Amino acid sequence: MKSIMVHAGVDNAFEGRLQVGLDLARRFHGHVSLILPRPTQDYAAFDMFGGAHFIAEAFEAAEDERKKLCTRIDARLTAEDVPWDWQKFDGTTSDALIDAARLADILVMSLDAAGAEGTSRAWISDVVTASHTPVLAVPAKATRLSFDRAMVAYDGGFEAANALRASLPMLQTVTNVRISKIELMPEKFPVTDAATYLSRHGIKAEIAVTVKGDQSVEERLLAETNAWRPDFLVMGAYGHGRWRETLFGGVTRFMLSELGIPILLAH
Repeated sequence: MKSIMVHAGVDNAFEGRLQVGLDLARRFHGHVSLILPRPTQDYAAFDMFGGAHFIAEAFEAAEDERKKLCTRIDARLTAEDVPWDWQKFDGTTSDALIDAARLADILVMSLDAAGAEGTSRAWISDVVTASHTPVLAVPAKATRLSFDRAMVAYDGGFEAANALRASLPMLQTVTNVRISKIELMPEKFPVTDAATYLSRHGIKAEIAVTVKGDQSVEERLLAETNAWRPDFLVMGAYGHGRWRETLFGGVTRFMLSELGIPILLAH
């Protein structure tokens, strides 16, 4: 992971994203690109007759805040041992992050940015499904990224396999790796295949198969994750399609809402 993108912004969760991005860059001797969206559409007002007006004063005030952010972060990173640059994109936050992610090894985002309840999870789902770049979604109050214990949620699907491959660099540096499977029915691609794949990359992983019981898959997975307490979770995203996840919930939405540790997602 040499090209590490971090969603930059003036929100309170940016500090956590930045710290995790720096941890990744130090671990893999990589480069941090700070992706700063400039959502000009946020400064358009519409009147009752269908007309649109650009609120220049609000945009200029936001630009001033972004400039102050860049100055402050530049001063801080000058003292760090990590190369970095800024990349600024006009357009919606989702579009900016999707455009930036096309040549990224990983993009660091927040599970929930302060003051934007639910919005950041929508951005995550947009980026993961549109860019096919792995996203590391971190809690708003993250302070660092540890590499002691990692859990992989595996169900034999393409998304889980993609997440497994995307996480290889991180898993190769982790001391303890567990592959967790919630047992539903015999599948064509068993969890032992995942362990074999990791072993060929020098990763020794233990397998934990759990009966679902009366709980939903996501509830059982959350319980297993909380019991084993990994530093981060690896899982495939939106295996049943975005429309079905939006209408009926799903494992991805549930875990993004409930789990308080970083989650590496791939589609």
